[in-house]
Amino acid sequence: MNAHSSRFLPPLRTGWRDAAACGSTDPELFFPLDGGEDAPARIDAAKRICAGCPVRAECLVDVMAWEDPARRWGVVGGTSSEERADLFARHRDDPTPAMGGAAA
Repeated sequence: MNAHSSRFLPPLRTGWRDAAACGSTDPELFFPLDGGEDAPARIDAAKRICAGCPVRAECLVDVMAWEDPARRWGVVGGTSSEERADLFARHRDDPTPAMGGAAA
């Protein structure tokens, strides 16, 4: 855990991953290796999968606890890397941000 993310909730147990909607989906959809002109459509498709995920909140809280801001990438917990950067920035001074609203 880095100093930037340690202000957020601690990482959760990882057993939630077994229930993740993305578990049977090609990771390339969530973490594309190239930008390409179809990148916005792929991001939207990944977010649609996350939208119906029963563990989306757990996923977002987990990534917010460990993600290195210099290596933020892909769609995780229903958010793009830019949206997670915004969450970090908005809650920089709040040691226990309410993550539920962002993941709902």
